Amino acid sequence: MARVADVVVVGCGAIGLPLAVALASRGARVTGFDIDAGKVRALRTGDAGMLDEGLAAALNAVLQSGALDFTDGLAASPTARAYIIAVPTPVDADGRFVDGPLRQAWASVSDVAGDRELVVVRSTTPVGTVRRLSAACDGRLAIAACPDRSISGRAFAEQFAVPHIVGGMDAAASQAARDLFAPLGDVRLVSTPEAAEATKLFANVWRDARFALANQLALYCEGAGLDFEEIRSAGADGFARFDLPRAGPVGGPCLIKDVYLLTRNAQTDLGLFEQARAFNRRLAEHVVRRVADEVALRPGPARVAVLGLAFKGSPPTLDQRGSLGLEIAEGLGRSLEVRGWDPAAEDRLAGDEAVAGASAIVLATDHPLLADPRRLDGCAEGAFVYDLCGILPDGAPTRSDLVVDRLGRGRR
Repeated sequence: MARVADVVVVGCGAIGLPLAVALASRGARVTGFDIDAGKVRALRTGDAGMLDEGLAAALNAVLQSGALDFTDGLAASPTARAYIIAVPTPVDADGRFVDGPLRQAWASVSDVAGDRELVVVRSTTPVGTVRRLSAACDGRLAIAACPDRSISGRAFAEQFAVPHIVGGMDAAASQAARDLFAPLGDVRLVSTPEAAEATKLFANVWRDARFALANQLALYCEGAGLDFEEIRSAGADGFARFDLPRAGPVGGPCLIKDVYLLTRNAQTDLGLFEQARAFNRRLAEHVVRRVADEVALRPGPARVAVLGLAFKGSPPTLDQRGSLGLEIAEGLGRSLEVRGWDPAAEDRLAGDEAVAGASAIVLATDHPLLADPRRLDGCAEGAFVYDLCGILPDGAPTRSDLVVDRLGRGRR
């Protein structure tokens, strides 16, 4: 196989951009290819278009050094290249894999890639997808799966911290992919692309199931007059030999869809994971009912502020895909006046306007700015505050007239 001199990252979004910048920062010559010409123009000016720890500074550094450039057109090259496909792999409303972006990216690469050049699928795909792509090119290309496992908001830093799982179609493809990712950190080889695909999917399905268990137990505690956080902490201290995550919203563009990517065409019953996913989605319905009931007990305008519209708050992100906060706002908005605000927007005035006069406030993410009790000052007298992530510190000074509840803390 020819020595790889250049890398082309296909798709410059939440997955592709941090990887392209990371590779360029470690000495590779990288071209980021995206069909969105407007995005390409913005990236060339150093505008990353997302909140991600360290990404903006690193992007500008590699642009200035000439190690990274962007294009909205992909052509053949006389020099050897490796191609990394990092496009979205969404599911539709029925949980079916939408493979259009992946097929389009694959067609763009296969049209220009030379014989036995390396093509790595970084996107998360159903098990068996990479092998089917390989069959379509009759072995002409060296193909491997290396699914992304980074966290939104910290994706750039995690290119160097999280191991890269590589499974090639053959030993040569595995070795080439290993060499490509080795400058970033630990690379772990598995025997096949299917093993690499499954490793990523298993990781997110496991997380979703753990969160569902925590949320189910938290709702039990609410009904039983118990405090889930008290029990979780006691049990984690060696007594019960269990380590539950914190209860709260579960969302995002990856974790939600990966359950469906794994279970849709499974050859065995994976109903447990489907039930866990369904339960995490129903958490929004619980919050809507709880808040609506509290608002009905209070005089004045039926107004609710939902604070935290991104799918998570820590690390901060602007990404609102799969946001439980948005689902809650939509559900409450069917019968109440709802004002939403996200602290990642860094517009305090808008946050104050959302809270002003509200008879209920939902703290829907764990963004650090929501931990400040002064954020609640403008709400109505006797307002109800529902803290879904336990972001308000216990004992924090809040107005004495407010009713502050935390998800999983029942009233006796």
